[in-house]
Amino acid sequence: MNIIRFGYKGNLYPIHLNLDQVFGQKAYERIADLPETPDLVIIALPAKIVPQIFEECGQKGVTRIVLISGGFRELGSAGEALKKQLNEIAEKYNIRYIGPNCLGIHNNWMYPEDEDHIFSMNIWEKITRCTFSIVSQSGTLSSHIWFDPDNLDLGLGKSFSVGNEANVDVVDVLQYLRDDENTEVIGLYIEEIKRGREFFALAKEITPKKPIICIYVGGSEAGKRAAKSHTGSLAGNARIYEAVFKEAGIIKTEFVEEFLDLARLLTKGVIPKGNRLGILTNSGGPGAMMANNAEKNGLILPELSDNLQDDLKEMLIPTASVSNPVDATFDLDPINYYVNVPTKLLQSGEIDMLIIYGVFGLQSVMATYLQNPKIRENIEMNKAGAAQQKKDLTKLLIPPILQLSKENSIPVLYINPQNFASAWSKNIRDKGAILFQLWDRPVRCLGKLYTYVKYLNALNA
Repeated sequence: MNIIRFGYKGNLYPIHLNLDQVFGQKAYERIADLPETPDLVIIALPAKIVPQIFEECGQKGVTRIVLISGGFRELGSAGEALKKQLNEIAEKYNIRYIGPNCLGIHNNWMYPEDEDHIFSMNIWEKITRCTFSIVSQSGTLSSHIWFDPDNLDLGLGKSFSVGNEANVDVVDVLQYLRDDENTEVIGLYIEEIKRGREFFALAKEITPKKPIICIYVGGSEAGKRAAKSHTGSLAGNARIYEAVFKEAGIIKTEFVEEFLDLARLLTKGVIPKGNRLGILTNSGGPGAMMANNAEKNGLILPELSDNLQDDLKEMLIPTASVSNPVDATFDLDPINYYVNVPTKLLQSGEIDMLIIYGVFGLQSVMATYLQNPKIRENIEMNKAGAAQQKKDLTKLLIPPILQLSKENSIPVLYINPQNFASAWSKNIRDKGAILFQLWDRPVRCLGKLYTYVKYLNALNA
């Protein structure tokens, strides 16, 4: 259904023993009956008859297969015997196949000049095209994480669910993505690495040009058991994997949200020059927590120079703290908080990255208050105030800082604890800003990105 829905422009040939048509497409009883040799065959049939289908594909001249079916290595010796049969047939006919036990491929770049038509086997949502591509030994990590695209602020280039890797494996796909001009950031989900030396050498070759983000499962006993039952993988020692990832410059995470956050930042070009973090907040608690987490994640909060502190004191109310974090406490002037103070920090030369907490949508808050008759009757609002209440203030507040961020190569991350899908938050995101709802995730991400920067700097030293 996905392939039809997303407008695949090639010929589709359903194979079905009993039906004359499948979704309006003429169906055939056997692959041998097709009017041409397919470029790709997708198989979703019981495992025991798959070897026969492979043989028929080979006789037809098919050389590319996606095998969705499960019931092979993950089921033990009987499944291993079936896999061995498949590989013998594949070698006989020069067939390369992805799977088994996979969800296949998603390609947003199928037609480079046409974003509306794509090739997708496993994601039913329409995902914005971008330069982030995934290779996953889990079908979920290659597809399910994209089921809420409106709230990700992250697109997708290509997604490969490689399953049990009986033929095509992570190394094969990495070789492809290394040379893929439409991929700039790579994501991995790994339960095991079959070709360790090749993986290590290839990753070291890729990471100086394209960052690799990786989730590895298998470091714990429970993780090893889950991986074995999932794909039949034999997970390795976590310390070995940690050492390989560190030596190859791979950005490792254990959390799906962080995996997506890192991809979001990297596809937007967030590469900090150093580890000096500036924090602007209107609440002491989040500022203190961010400062504490920053040091734990390899970042530093430099105390701002006397001259810069003096400048900030002139801009903020007397109760504000200006050492870093800069705690503005309560500032009724949005231009000051969103534009003037961040401008001063970005132009200071004293920070390498900036987090701004508390970019609240006061318009929506005021609209809620005004729904109460007693409050509404006792608030005087002239026509100008009423017009301001309806205006998209983010047009004034966000673009100037994004431009300065770009000019000074200093990433700026915003935090608004209100609903991520609220009109105010959406307006901020639509301007191109990177927005988080809470404050722990952005600090961790910046710490990991700085570790990657240190790796790149060491290579160039």
